[in-house]
Amino acid sequence: MNMTAALIDEYAPYTRAIAHACAITFKGNARNNLQQDAFFFLDHWYQEDLGVMAVTSVQAPFCLAVSDGVASSNQSQHCSKAVVKAIKALWDDKQANVQNMTSDRMYQQLSQTKHAKKRYGAAATLAMIVGTLKDDNSININIRHVGDSRVYKLGKYENEWQCLTRDHNLLNELVDEQAKDEDRQVEFTEYNRTGMAGSLYSITECFALAVNSDDPSSEPPNSTKQTFTCNRAIVSLSVLTVFMT
Repeated sequence: MNMTAALIDEYAPYTRAIAHACAITFKGNARNNLQQDAFFFLDHWYQEDLGVMAVTSVQAPFCLAVSDGVASSNQSQHCSKAVVKAIKALWDDKQANVQNMTSDRMYQQLSQTKHAKKRYGAAATLAMIVGTLKDDNSININIRHVGDSRVYKLGKYENEWQCLTRDHNLLNELVDEQAKDEDRQVEFTEYNRTGMAGSLYSITECFALAVNSDDPSSEPPNSTKQTFTCNRAIVSLSVLTVFMT
């Protein structure tokens, strides 16, 4: 799945759009042979096996998000769909306050729905951006992610993607622990390493479906939030890409 948005040139003051967005979705290699990913595109959620969204003009504020079903469950497609449906509910309700788009609020939305027992434990990750326009016409991007869905940025004058997010997994927790023992700050390049034992990539944070909201194991995931400002860049959220040109 790939989602794209291109931000309008800051020197075009007479256009109301600040970005162009599109999405490409395809089915991965989930063991149940179903599309376990879902996405929120500007004003609605989708879960399609294959498709291409038309390029769409984007005005501020805007929201784009991808939820990746964790393949360990054959029911994860229901969790990823529930996550993007929760985002739509919050987005429809927020317009004046983008701060409402938090993992806690999303999980509250998930908990309001009673899920079938066979879906208990189905899990999904999240990569989401919310774009707003600042007074100087630059674009403020709020990033929120859960699990190992990533956000990348390619600046106007750069030729390599820059990963902006730290996966919530066991490997990165060990990196943090080692740095703490050595009394030093972690360099971001130490995170998200490849080529390690598969068990080290087990995610430590995700959304998960519970049978009901009274389930003692039901709790919202910890998410990471960060913000950056740009005029021209390409931002990619794992399977979601945003172009700011």
